[in-house]
Amino acid sequence: MNCLIDRVFRLAVVAALLLLTGCAGAATAEQPPAPALPVAATPPMQAQPVVTAAPVPAVTGGDAAAHVKAGDAALKAKNLASAEQEYKAAIAIDTASADANFGLGNVYVQGGRLNEAQAAYQAALSANPNMVSAHANLGVAYYQMGQFAKAVEQYNLVLQVNPRDAETLYLLAAVRLQEKNYPEAEQLLLRARDIKPDLPEVYYGLGTLYQMQGQKEQAVASFEKFLQIGPGQDPLAKGYAEQQLRQLKGQ
Repeated sequence: MNCLIDRVFRLAVVAALLLLTGCAGAATAEQPPAPALPVAATPPMQAQPVVTAAPVPAVTGGDAAAHVKAGDAALKAKNLASAEQEYKAAIAIDTASADANFGLGNVYVQGGRLNEAQAAYQAALSANPNMVSAHANLGVAYYQMGQFAKAVEQYNLVLQVNPRDAETLYLLAAVRLQEKNYPEAEQLLLRARDIKPDLPEVYYGLGTLYQMQGQKEQAVASFEKFLQIGPGQDPLAKGYAEQQLRQLKGQ
């Protein structure tokens, strides 16, 4: 399983969701309020439309690893239907394949099928309890379902293995922001920034945090840093940061 796919995937899921929950009142009729972080009553994130997904050749035969590899390629090409087919073919050959179940969980989350994703990640962890990426992505699934305590449990398991995992510190901070636990959220984001100062999402999170607390100058500096480094994995976050900068600067 390609670790780069794992890491980009779980960052992209949260980047578009880490939006202000406390500043909607500042919006005007011309500027609609930002969507809130997902809570239990919020519908799951919609799947990204697959318009130009590249075709991925199907694998025939009884090699589970080959099916997993084909599934990874299809997922990277955003061909969710082909990826699901390949991962299921691998599982049919080897039900205990952690990689196949993990990949299937990724397909389900990207398709908004969160209950199925949860089951797939749990199957991956049953096969390999030490699969850190499955713990992290299961945490993202719980987060999207509004089950924040369960998300925190999974993120903490990742951090027990690697306390310097900046991406997971960011994900944990997203939960604390949703809970309006601002001191801990700031501590986590600053830790992530110190570990990985070129991680764009950290500055997005800091900008959100500071704006929620009314710290205008710090919010402006953080959103500007986010845009300077790059928009990260989600163009929606870029547009939102630009919108908040205009509002903060009174434009």
